[in-house]
Amino acid sequence: MKRPVILPVVLAGLLSLSACSLPIRQGGNVEIQAEARRLAAVQLGKLDGLVTPEEREQVVGQLEWLLSLRRLRENGGEREPSPREEQLVSRLNQLYEDYTRRYLGDLGSWSADEEKIEQLTAYTVKDGGLEAVEGKDAYQDLWNQVEAMLPEGSLDAFDRFTVFTDGAEEILAYVVPTDDAGARWELAVDPEDAGDGASFAETVMHEYCHYLTLNNRQVDYGGQPTYGCYAESDLAARPNSYLNAFYRTFWSDYLDDRLADPETYGFYLRHSDDFLTSYAATSPSEDIAESFAYFVLYDQAEGEGLQAQKQNFFYAYPELVTFRDQARARMGL
Repeated sequence: MKRPVILPVVLAGLLSLSACSLPIRQGGNVEIQAEARRLAAVQLGKLDGLVTPEEREQVVGQLEWLLSLRRLRENGGEREPSPREEQLVSRLNQLYEDYTRRYLGDLGSWSADEEKIEQLTAYTVKDGGLEAVEGKDAYQDLWNQVEAMLPEGSLDAFDRFTVFTDGAEEILAYVVPTDDAGARWELAVDPEDAGDGASFAETVMHEYCHYLTLNNRQVDYGGQPTYGCYAESDLAARPNSYLNAFYRTFWSDYLDDRLADPETYGFYLRHSDDFLTSYAATSPSEDIAESFAYFVLYDQAEGEGLQAQKQNFFYAYPELVTFRDQARARMGL
């Protein structure tokens, strides 16, 4: 089932992201060289054991140059990457893409066709329930189906429920703020895709995580990002937010590469062992949502790999463990 993205402007495409870079520790060229070699191994991913020494040195050399420019910029108090830094990131991405074709096969594409969404009806949500729409009350059961999966009160911040369709096996559901601050939200569901219980449950938890991680207590819409924090489109994650912690833990070393060419499947091919699903590799906000769905619906992951770490990330937050326990109890899991 195709996952939806969080903002309506990107229902027909991929989200444009940006991230604050992390400051490099003070030191000499030896430190930059060591950091470049570490980043090369991370960013090459599955290519790390396949490329030739000469190919690796190409990557390391570009990274040393990039890190040196980044250090100079950050020491001067500049936040935004220079055009030269952006060129180097693009050049690195091209190297990774070339190596991926050479050693891992066809890259494929993530470019999305524009979805044809037809709104069937919309309800105002008041006091946890739907206000009746004359002649269009057939979707109360759909709202009840969602509500039954979530702990009591989970939908209190939602003031709109939209029923839409774009055909079978396309977008199942999405959430979006209904105000500029992200305090009030809309839930939208396609009834044509609601019949598969497992897929429906995964999507509901995925979308609910978007609300949990992108509401007005977690991010600032239209605000300037805090230095060292994650940001995307028109929002900036707060330092202690779930999304920023997830980004700092799992994404800070290679987000630039993901952003360099958002439509390519090559990034996922290089790092498929890092993600629970291929869709999770599109951005940190989709990765945390996919990981949250697995956290709620499945047993605690075993092992030390990144997939397990991401699924188990949420156990560090007692309030999310409580959410999981209550949701699973309501679903009989």
